Order: sequence, then C-alpha cells, then structure tokens
Amino acid sequence: MNENKTRESQERIYRDLYERHKDTPKAVSSESWEHKFLRYKNICKIFYDDEEWVTDSGGVSVHDIGMGVADLYAYIKNQFGDKKICYSGSDILEEFVMCAKRRYPEFDFYHRDIAEATFDDKYDYLVMSGVFHQRQDIIIKDWENFSQRIIKNAFSMCKKGVAFNFISPFVDFYQTQVYYCNLPKLLNFINDNLSRFFEIKHNYALYEFTVCVYQEAYIKTKHHQPEFQKYFKI
Repeated sequence: MNENKTRESQERIYRDLYERHKDTPKAVSSESWEHKFLRYKNICKIFYDDEEWVTDSGGVSVHDIGMGVADLYAYIKNQFGDKKICYSGSDILEEFVMCAKRRYPEFDFYHRDIAEATFDDKYDYLVMSGVFHQRQDIIIKDWENFSQRIIKNAFSMCKKGVAFNFISPFVDFYQTQVYYCNLPKLLNFINDNLSRFFEIKHNYALYEFTVCVYQEAYIKTKHHQPEFQKYFKI
C-alpha cells in the first residue's frame, strides 16, 4: 500500500474542508449536527454500557482517533457531564490538532498517524467516528489496508475495546468516492487479527453501522463462572 499517498489524500481533503467550512459539521465531512450526534450516540455505547464505569468513581479514559476539532468531547460533556471521563485525541491534520487544543486546553491532543505505528499510551477505549468514509481516489484494496492498520494499531492501545463505524454496503445509492464496507472481509479481519468478542449495530437511521471490538481479558472479567472458563484462551 502506498501509505504516503493515502495520508496525503486525507490531509488534502480535510484541510480543504476545514478551510471552507470552519465551525460547521462539514469541516469534518458530516452533513449536519444531527448526523454527528447519532454517530456519537452509537460510538459512545462502548463505554456508557460499561458496568464498571457506572459504578467506578475512577471514571474511564477515551481516546478519539481522527478527532477533528474534538466535537465528540462536546457531545460527551453534554450527555455524561456527571461522569469522570479522561478524553484525548489524535489526528493527522495539524490544523485540527491546534483547533482542538484551543477549545480544550485541559486535554492531550496529538499530531500523529495511528496507521503508521502503535504508541505506548494506553486507554480504556479508543474510538473512530467517520474516519473510514471518504476514500476519494484511493483504490479500494489500499483503503481497506489503511483502515485495517488503524484499527489494529488502535486495538493494541486499548485496555477494554475499540469502536468505529463504516458506511454500509446495503444502500440505495452509490458515490464513487465513498467506501462501502465489505462486511464479510471486515468480520474475518476482526476475528483473525483482533478478537472474537465483537458486536455490530446496524439498526439506526444512517446508511452505516458501528462496530465494537473487545479485549478478551476484559470480556473474561464479566464471566467468572467456572463453566465459562473453557471459552477463553487466556
């Protein structure tokens, strides 16, 4: 895969959007605030369905890959203001990183490419919303390799799980610059490279779906009964 070409393409697309649509959802290629909030609602299920978070005053750490201008945190603060959430993010576009730092100087934001490498910092959950939609002129095989590298590297940085979304292949229209996910290929990738513990939400209005993938060790903590231990490898 030509990683430089993929990254350069993404930087060019989002820099142009940011310069033309500052302070609107279109700056990060979203149609409206309603679209963004519905995506966030489903992405955030990975941590607000966490029973430990509900009862543990220690809170939860959430790292937002491709965070744009950190609109996800505004949603989290509005929806879960009574909970302790340590938010942070990474993005390949420096303009996004600087904007996020101006908005939320209390949090850590990194100008880095998770597709290129893993990093030592660990989080309970890593989330990716809208990161894999805009393929543009990148060939499908390269785009799939690109998205898989990000997901795999993100999974290595999580303590509990990762959540991400893709545009569904079950649509009534097609756009040549959009990636419509190959679901069987994605599921095989998840099972072979990440974990067999995953869930898919394909039951909301948008032509997309959300995937949550969990670390085996985390799932095992939820099943203490001796009868279930044979289902875990660790």
